[in-house]
Amino acid sequence: MISGTLTLFNWTLKMDSKSVYPHIIRAAFSVIMLFSISIAFFDAFGTSRTGLRFFESICFLNVMVITVSGISYFVTAVTEEKDAGTFALLRLAGMTSLSITLGKSTSRLVSSLMLLVIQLPFTFLSITLGGILWQQIIASYIALAAWMILVSNLALFCSVRCATSGRAAGLAGAILGLFFTLPTIISEGLAAAPAGVLSKGATDFLASLPELFAALSIRDRLVTLLQTNVPVVFFGTQFWASVFLAFCLFCVSTLTLDFWSAPAEVGGPSENPGIRRWAVGRCWTLAVAWKEFLFFTGGRSFAIAKLISGGLILMAFFMLQMLNDPSAGLTLERDSGWHAFLTFAALLAIEVLLYASGCLFSEVRQGTQGTLATLPMSSARILLEKAGGCLMGLVPVVFWILVTLFVGSRSIVAHCSSTMVISYLIILGFSSHVAVVLSLYTRWAALPLTILFSTPAFFCLAAPILGLTAATTALARSHNFEMSLFLSGMVNLFWTWLFILLPLQLWIRDRWNTVTQQ
Repeated sequence: MISGTLTLFNWTLKMDSKSVYPHIIRAAFSVIMLFSISIAFFDAFGTSRTGLRFFESICFLNVMVITVSGISYFVTAVTEEKDAGTFALLRLAGMTSLSITLGKSTSRLVSSLMLLVIQLPFTFLSITLGGILWQQIIASYIALAAWMILVSNLALFCSVRCATSGRAAGLAGAILGLFFTLPTIISEGLAAAPAGVLSKGATDFLASLPELFAALSIRDRLVTLLQTNVPVVFFGTQFWASVFLAFCLFCVSTLTLDFWSAPAEVGGPSENPGIRRWAVGRCWTLAVAWKEFLFFTGGRSFAIAKLISGGLILMAFFMLQMLNDPSAGLTLERDSGWHAFLTFAALLAIEVLLYASGCLFSEVRQGTQGTLATLPMSSARILLEKAGGCLMGLVPVVFWILVTLFVGSRSIVAHCSSTMVISYLIILGFSSHVAVVLSLYTRWAALPLTILFSTPAFFCLAAPILGLTAATTALARSHNFEMSLFLSGMVNLFWTWLFILLPLQLWIRDRWNTVTQQ
């Protein structure tokens, strides 16, 4: 029985070891770390604790990659079988629930833990840079391993609970987002709430929640471990709490696998012809764009849901401002407008990356790229129409960004500059193109790899962006050109498209042609 249970687990590990892509990812991560150590070594002269600062950046980079993997890589453990309609075949082959969860999820966890192990030889070099001990390094990686175990099993639970990969990724993203933001929201809400609004029992219960989250927080654990005046404990509360909660999630996922594994409904939006006609409508002249907007981004119904959700988020910022300043009007003042703008900008970036990493991959996964290739249109037009359909899905969040700019303009202008906006647009465009390229080569790791590659790329692109902006602005002002900032922005965007985005677009077209011919 044990050998039968571990069959899929062993087979998955063997296939992962034979595949070249996981080894490329580990090697790329090691090269990035080695390059970072080299930069830190040259900056070490005249500074202190260089090794500690370098190791902090590596730790929080790992936290970011692990968290993003939870909503992209780990979360598709079971839903990829549901999407492909092969889950029933696994059960017909005699696979038990335990063998499926071990083979599809735990094997991914083991291969991902290897990414942490491969870093150790390089991170030990940070000791020579000063400011950190080997005990702190070992304890930090133990905490990171516990966080990865918790995130992977949370993603497994979402994968078992949801019928499709998109729903599972949304549920996992919402849970992880609440995990990081809910303690701050509760603390600030209790501090701003007038006395007597909540009962003493409710106040005490809400006040205890941030401490409970802190026991599981990888951020708080790393901050504690990297302090020089605190004794190092290898297996702290965060480790045992994360492992215990992960074990509970794994058991619940295994026991409820059959209950939640019914096939997804694919009949249509509604059996009512009127509702179905409103939700679907007639096909547009741009048929591929219509298909992408309706079936990939969710169509009108999901767009309306996002509009309502954006309004609730903006209303929450107004309510928080009213609690702090009852005399505030219908504008977001001080930090409220800036925080609202950052929230919607982050939602826009997340939505763009999700669409970019899944737009073409969904066609490859469903095997419909050959059907698209038979349409009487060029591959460039197909790709442009698919991009247009995804852009239609971004209308709600863009609308609320414009509304936030209108109601919180003074707060946003006080914190934001044109260079920041240009840098954001350039990095977002670069990351979305990288996500599309990676989605045509990898199965499910396009999103975390995009974030992994875009993080160092941001620092590589920052210097040219700032330098070109300053040079263009100075040149425009010397010729008495009034719209100097507009000109510098246009030059930056054109330079980015010509030398960075255009080669990536040609790469995407050529790779798409290759995939459609396979």
